[in-house]
Amino acid sequence: MRYLKVIAQDRGGRGEADTLRYLFYEDDRLLHEAMAADLRQLKVFGKTYLKCAWFNAGQGEERHLRIFSLNPSADGTPESVRLHFHEGEVIAYKAAAHDLDNDGGLEVILSSDVDNDGRSNRTDRSRVTALVKQFLKVDW
Repeated sequence: MRYLKVIAQDRGGRGEADTLRYLFYEDDRLLHEAMAADLRQLKVFGKTYLKCAWFNAGQGEERHLRIFSLNPSADGTPESVRLHFHEGEVIAYKAAAHDLDNDGGLEVILSSDVDNDGRSNRTDRSRVTALVKQFLKVDW
């Protein structure tokens, strides 16, 4: 399975993320870290991800997002995109977007409090939708 691992870091010690790293994996094998062309594609994704406030102090990598798509019909279009917010190897919380009729639209958005503001609401679903749409635009 291919996934994108996103790591936000607060290297400046200001209490907010100031660095983003994007790592492309196949199974557990690192394919590559984002390069300049990837970074242009991931610009909007990164801005949305930073609003999730899921970051590490300093250069830590424990907190990260793994985002991946599933295509059970094997027709080449994803029916599901999953977001796993990790604390080390443990999944702290999850979110997902599903295309139930395989028409390219996202009919169901499942999310918890992905922006860590203490409430699971429409804003969280909007953030998940934005992250999923931007992820699906990334060229591997």
